[in-house]
Amino acid sequence: MRHLCLVIACLLVFLQQAQSSGDDKTICKPVTASFCQGLGYTSTPYPKGIQGFSLHQTGQMVETACSPHIATVMCRVVVPECGSENESQKKPCRALCEKVKRDCESTLRAKWLFWPIRLRCDSLPVSSCVQGEVIPVTEAPPATCQAITSTHLNWPESLKCESFTTESCEETGDSEGSQSQPDVEHASRLLVTRAGISQNRAPAVREVFPRQVHPGKDESTTCKPVTASFCQGVGYKTTLYPSGVQGFNLQQIGQIVQTACSPHVDILMCRVAVPECGSGNESRVKPCRALCEKVKKDCESTLRAKRLSWPTTLRCENLPQTDCVQGPPPPVTQAPSGTCQPITVPLCEDVSYTNTVLPNILGHKSQEEAGLVIHQFFPLIKVECSPQLKPFLCSVYIPKCVSGRPQPPCRTLCEQARSGCGGLMSKFGFPWPEALKCESFTTESCEEPLLINVPGTCQTVTAPFCRDLPYTEVFLPNGLGHKTQEETNLALNEFLPLVQLGCSAHLKPFLCSVHLPKCVSGKGLTPCRTLCEQARSGCEPLMNKFGIRWPANLKCEAFTTDSCEEYGVSSSGSICEPITIPMCQGLSYNQTIVPNLLGHTSQREAVMKMSFFNSIVQTVCSADIQLFLCRVYAPECVEDQVQRPCRSFCEKARRNCEGLISNFGVSWPNELQCDAFPEEMCISEENRKEMLRVEEVLSKLNAGGYTVRGKSLTIKTAHLLLVLMDADKTGNLDVVEFFKLEHYVAVIRREYVENYESRTQSAVTKTQMKKAIASHDFNLDEETFRALWFEYSSHGGIDYDSYVAALTKLKILKDRFQAHLLNLSCDCRVASFSFKQFMKSAII
Repeated sequence: MRHLCLVIACLLVFLQQAQSSGDDKTICKPVTASFCQGLGYTSTPYPKGIQGFSLHQTGQMVETACSPHIATVMCRVVVPECGSENESQKKPCRALCEKVKRDCESTLRAKWLFWPIRLRCDSLPVSSCVQGEVIPVTEAPPATCQAITSTHLNWPESLKCESFTTESCEETGDSEGSQSQPDVEHASRLLVTRAGISQNRAPAVREVFPRQVHPGKDESTTCKPVTASFCQGVGYKTTLYPSGVQGFNLQQIGQIVQTACSPHVDILMCRVAVPECGSGNESRVKPCRALCEKVKKDCESTLRAKRLSWPTTLRCENLPQTDCVQGPPPPVTQAPSGTCQPITVPLCEDVSYTNTVLPNILGHKSQEEAGLVIHQFFPLIKVECSPQLKPFLCSVYIPKCVSGRPQPPCRTLCEQARSGCGGLMSKFGFPWPEALKCESFTTESCEEPLLINVPGTCQTVTAPFCRDLPYTEVFLPNGLGHKTQEETNLALNEFLPLVQLGCSAHLKPFLCSVHLPKCVSGKGLTPCRTLCEQARSGCEPLMNKFGIRWPANLKCEAFTTDSCEEYGVSSSGSICEPITIPMCQGLSYNQTIVPNLLGHTSQREAVMKMSFFNSIVQTVCSADIQLFLCRVYAPECVEDQVQRPCRSFCEKARRNCEGLISNFGVSWPNELQCDAFPEEMCISEENRKEMLRVEEVLSKLNAGGYTVRGKSLTIKTAHLLLVLMDADKTGNLDVVEFFKLEHYVAVIRREYVENYESRTQSAVTKTQMKKAIASHDFNLDEETFRALWFEYSSHGGIDYDSYVAALTKLKILKDRFQAHLLNLSCDCRVASFSFKQFMKSAII
């Protein structure tokens, strides 16, 4: 019975509407939407749009010009022609709707717009409908010359280039080698019709559109629209260089602008790379030198962190000092005070505030309009990609009412929502909406980081598991209920095997942020979600292989990113981690960051990618090759920011090793092309050299595994090795010298293990030692060899340490003898017996 009543009520409403539509004049109203003008009708019963459609959203879709007939379909559905409810000939055709929907799919997705759910093409008529607007044109009477009464005409809306396609360009003769003239007669009449000029007063056709246009000196003929999205809204719309001035990379400029590293970075970069039309010799439209220097200073650290470099062709000293653009921020008009109203949008009814005020910062004037748009994000909220997404969206679309004004959104909240959901959106081809760019918000309305609001105490960390973290004061009890550090350490030790396996460098910092949270102002910080996600992504696959699940009480969704910066995580989600790549350990730095300069998301991936260079590095073709490769594959991390190698550093490494690489049948890798590296704000060489004494040399060799059966070299042998490699005679080894030393020891150790080390024999015999000395090209007589054998043998043989020491001593003597030859005053050769005598006198 209830359903029957509803049906009857709907029929009565329908009949009432049908009766009232008999006289169109009583309900027809002018079409007021600007984007629906000029479509062949001027009145509609729904000037504000049919219920269920957002006129604001419809306008945004039409303005994309994603299809030549987007306005026809949208307007005839949302703002229908008066009397069109039951007249299919005034509705758009199904085929037209389907074509527009197909044409606009990618454009709407890129601009974060959605096809209206209520607009179903299959509900539109197949025939006797509008296939696309065709504007009837009346033949003009013979033209007569008349005085010009209008000196200024805007480009007509009906001739917007975006409404046409390039499909028929070739067919109309617009191909290489031939250019057909436009249909000037039709275009002229269309312009006259659209401009509202009567036909009998129109200028002659050939005066409006001459057949040939000769280039003149008027610069306005070459001005083109500014097409770069990041240069919209900087104060001008035309430029001579829409693709960028020569010497500037427009993609690089866009990346710099998008960092929002300075309030005026867009004004500076755009006015230099995409200058205002006619600005070639006019300093008043160029950015000022002071502005350039301020932006460069503001952006230095951000660009370094984002692995971007300042354009080399942009030199601040070349810009004018006066009569130029200072880049004042655009005036912000504060929204007038309104009336606070209770929130009625269902999605935002459970946020922390109850009243809102409109319009919001996006121009939505009612909760109904804002609610339709925010509802499009419901699938993302449903999957809980970020707990901050819903509060952030509500703060934008249904803002909190404070003294009759909308409270601005919080930038930190936006960044947290984007951090959690941006990756998921990208997987499905949706970029983060341009209208919700976090860089356009401030942190003024942001709340303080969440603290553990339970009674507790701050205490110095004593638990061994977390003793080497950057913070020393921890708060207990923690969120898991542990009351003492002994209790937490027992729980942490369960994860010790995973930490030792190195499945993620972020596992240990995350576990400590949960079990022993950092103490700030007498309270504990909440755990960091970013650390959790990075640790989980690295370790969960390994855990699953052993049938272990990620702990339920450590679910990343339960944490926030509010306190991540307190735990050393940058706003980009990056964090310094110890270097685990064998080739890059023992350098002048020991912390790196992922992703690296080539986009590898883990050190494990970087090791696999750089495996080809292992043999190249072993040849020591250049002492710079290892240092350069490590600064690319495992870049130095300082305060969560990456240190990039300079172009000159790359060129030096490439120059010395490219020939050797070509011998392997491969060319220098494309991803390591030197012109991709910056010339400023970079590491030009290993300028912070670590000087190693003999004790440190021995310690590093032992740590590097240069032992045999657990027995290491002695301090005496390490001293010989230091003397051999100490090229600058300082008594210490720098990074480059130690790198060469490692290569030398590795060769001798491999030779010893492969030829002389066995289960039954643990030392080199006298005969074997003679052969070894000869293979190294040391020509000793019998007496000299006996003296050498007597010095280094023990128990009838020579062990690993003595073997290295003996060969190193011979190498030192040979190098000194050759250096002596170079100092001879005459160009002569010394007979081989001279070398024998030298070795004999030195050893005996």
